[in-house]
Formats: sequence, C-alpha cells, structure tokens
Amino acid sequence: MRSLDVANYLIANWSDQLDLTNLKLNKLVYYAQVIALRKYGEPLFEDPIQAWEYGPVEPAVYREFKQYGSRSVPAPHGKVIEDARLSAVADELRQTYGKLMTFDLVRLSHREGGAWEKTYEEGKNNVITPQMIRDSVDFTAEVPWKHTFTWGVQEVDRRWPNALRMLENS
Repeated sequence: MRSLDVANYLIANWSDQLDLTNLKLNKLVYYAQVIALRKYGEPLFEDPIQAWEYGPVEPAVYREFKQYGSRSVPAPHGKVIEDARLSAVADELRQTYGKLMTFDLVRLSHREGGAWEKTYEEGKNNVITPQMIRDSVDFTAEVPWKHTFTWGVQEVDRRWPNALRMLENS
C-alpha cells in the first residue's frame, strides 16, 4: 500500500466531518503508520516518511495535495481502496487523533522523544524509518490531551456550557 492510498481513504471517509488540509492529512497519515506498527507490528504503507520543518511528511501525499495550500482537500485524488487493515487503523486513528486541531498534531509530532524530534535537521529531509518510530514516544506514549487546543475548547464547553454559544452569537 502507498501513503497516497491512506490519504485518499481518509479524505473519502472524513472530508465531510474534518477539516483535512494538506498539513493535517500528512500528520494523520503519519499517525496511521504509528498505529499500524503498534497494532500489526508492520508498516501500513511503504513510502518514506521524512522529517520536515512542520513534522513528519509523506512527500507523495504532500505533492499530490499541495495545490490546496491551507484549504481543505475536497476529494480524493484517484481510486479509494478498501482494505480491512486500513479500515481498522483508520477507525483507531479517528478516535485517537482525528479530533485534534492541525497544530495540536504538529505539536504532538514535535514532542520530546518523538521520531521527528530525533530525526529532524534543518534544511534536510531525513527519513523517519519504522524502527525510529518504534523507538520513539510516538509509539509508546499516550496522546497528551491535556495540553491541546482541542482539550481546552472541550474544557471550556464543559465548565461553561453557554460560553462558546455566546461567542458564536456575538
């Protein structure tokens, strides 16, 4: 399977519910690889993942969707494959990472001990291997929800249920 297959699957199944920009899509495809390594012990896709400035990037996915810039990707580019392993990974991905905002995902991918943090060098596109992912906190640690923007919004909504509605109406 290719990283673009994963991206197209996510777009086909989630674009109506999530704001899937190229940046967010690249982070979700990366975390799909992390989940597959945890769940199955082997990569979901064979394409390289590189350490770029804003975190892990699959170059094929980036190139395919770069025309959208920071706008949402409206539709898959090409055939959407059906695969039981991809579907299982995508379900877990949605529950674990899907609700996070784009820059929550960027911060998460930059955390200390992560594969990106151990690999990134400015100006270079170093490859993040499956073994590097296995040896990182991306593979072993839970998602630290408490310091995400998404968690903050949910916490405000929980403590002051009408606060967000009042902001919407102002």
